[in-house]
Amino acid sequence: MYYGYAKKIVATGGEIVNAETLLKEKTMQISVGETDLCSIKGKGYILFDFGKELSGGARIFTHGAGKGVKVRLRFGESVSETCAEIGEKNATNDHSLRDMEVSLQSYSDMTFGQTGYRFLRVDFLEEDKTLTLKSVVATIDTDTREETGKFECDDELVNTIWNTAAYTLRLCLQNGYIWDGIKRDRLVWIGDLYPEMRTARCLFDEVPETLKCLDFSMEQSPLPRWANGMPAYSLWWLIILCDEYKMRGDKELFKKYLSYTKGLVEQVSSFVQEDGTTTYPGHFVDWPSNYVAGEPIEKDEASHAGVAYLTKIAMEKTAEFLTEYGEDTALCREICARLSRKERKVHWFKQVAAIGVWSGDQSENNKKVLLEGGAKGLSTFMSYPILTAVAAYGEYEKALSMMKEYYGGMLSVGATTFWEDFDLDWLKGAGRIDELPKAGEKDIHGDYGAFCYKGFRHSFCHGWSAGVIPYLMETVAGIKVEGSGMKTIRIQPQLSGLKHVKVSYPTPYGVLKVEHTLQENGEVKTEISAPKEIEIVR
Repeated sequence: MYYGYAKKIVATGGEIVNAETLLKEKTMQISVGETDLCSIKGKGYILFDFGKELSGGARIFTHGAGKGVKVRLRFGESVSETCAEIGEKNATNDHSLRDMEVSLQSYSDMTFGQTGYRFLRVDFLEEDKTLTLKSVVATIDTDTREETGKFECDDELVNTIWNTAAYTLRLCLQNGYIWDGIKRDRLVWIGDLYPEMRTARCLFDEVPETLKCLDFSMEQSPLPRWANGMPAYSLWWLIILCDEYKMRGDKELFKKYLSYTKGLVEQVSSFVQEDGTTTYPGHFVDWPSNYVAGEPIEKDEASHAGVAYLTKIAMEKTAEFLTEYGEDTALCREICARLSRKERKVHWFKQVAAIGVWSGDQSENNKKVLLEGGAKGLSTFMSYPILTAVAAYGEYEKALSMMKEYYGGMLSVGATTFWEDFDLDWLKGAGRIDELPKAGEKDIHGDYGAFCYKGFRHSFCHGWSAGVIPYLMETVAGIKVEGSGMKTIRIQPQLSGLKHVKVSYPTPYGVLKVEHTLQENGEVKTEISAPKEIEIVR
C-alpha cells in the first residue's frame, strides 16, 4: 500500500476556504496543533482529480468535526460518474462500494473505499456544522513488481498506447490473481484472461497469477461444469493452459492438469456433431457478436462460427500439449476433422473473422471483414486476435494504423487506462472524461456502453483491453517463442511503417534485448543481446 495526492481540484461548491491545501504533501499524522487546513462550513462539495486511474480508496485526515460530520464519498472513473446518483445512467455499487455516506470524526485518520477510480467527490451533508480537513489522500494497492518487458519506438502515440496498456494490466494484478477490472468485474473470468496473461508474459519475469487463475477456475468448475458457466471459456482455459506450458516448459508442474484436460476434451467432443455443427449450451465470442433469442440470424451464425473456430484452436493446442506427455491425441484430431466439414459464416464481425484466421481459415472473406472500415468494429477484448489476423494478410501498416486510431481515440478524451469497450462513434460530439460535459456535448461515460456495461457501470480499466502489448511484441518487434520453455525464439520484425523499435523481452534465463532500425535502403538492421540459454532463429 502506498499513497498519492490529488493533482488538482476540478470543482468546489459551498462555503469552502483554502481547498488548495488538500493538494499539498504533508506528514500523514493528524495532531491537535494543525494550522494549514481546509475549512468547510455547512453543505458543499470538493471534487478531486488524482491524475490517473487508481486501485484503492481514500484516507481522510480530519482535524475538527465536532461530534461528527456526515459526508458522502463518490469515487468515479470519470468526472461525470462522481456526480451521478445511484441508478442515474446506470451508476452502481456493483462489485465494489464506490458511493457511500460516512461520518468524519475530530482528530481522525480513517480510510474508506476499495474500488477503481481517478476522481473523488466529497459532499458535506450537514447544514449547520463546520469541518476542517488536513488531507484527502488516495490509498493505492497497485502491484509494484519490476516491469522488465519494454517497447520503445519512434512514434510517441504507439509508446503511449503500450505504456497505458501496461498500466491497465498492472492495476488488474490483484490478490494473487488477474482480475478483469478494478471497479467492476473484480473477478477471474477465465476466457477474458487470455489477452491478460499474454500481456503479463511480455511485461514481467514471473507471472504466478496465470496458474493460480487456472487452478481457481478448475476448482470452481469441476466437470461437467463449464468455466464461468460458458463453454467458450472452458475452451479458453485449454488455450491458456497450453500457451502457459509453452512459455514454462515444466512437465512436472503441468502434470496435474492432464486428467481435467482429457475429461474436458471428451466433454467438448459430445457437443461437436459429425457434420461439424456445435451444440454447446451457449455460443459466446465477444459481447457485440453474442447472440440472444430474438436477434438477427446473422448474430446466431456468427457466434456459432466463432465458437467452432475457437474449438478447433483449443483442440489443436491441446493435442500439442498432450503429445508432450505421450498421451493419445486421436480425439482432438477427430474433433478438428468434424469441424472442418461445415462452412462458417462470420458476417461483419471482426472478432469472429479474426478467430477464424487464427484457426487456419485465412479466406478472402475474412480478410474483407477484417479490413473493411479500418478501426471501426475493433474490440478491446479481441484487439490481439484482430490485429494479428490483419497482419496475417501482410497488412502490417494497416494493423498499426487501426490500433493507433482505436486506442488513440480513448486517449484523446483523457483515458489513463483502457476500457472494457469502446466504439469510435462515441467520440462524435463527446466531451472528455476529466471534465463535466458542456452544453450540447455527449457524456462518453454515461451516455454509451451496451449489454452488461451500459452507462456508468462501464469499466474504464479492464485488463482484457491490454492485448495490444503481445501484438506489438510478437508482430511488430517480431519476437515469437517456438517449442516449449522459451529455449528457441524466432525474431522476424514487421516494423509496420515505424523506423526504429527497441524492446526488452523477459525470459526465464534473463532479458532478451532486441533493437531494429530501418535503413535508407529499406532493409532492417537488427541487434540482439540474448541469454546464452536461448537459441535465436532469424
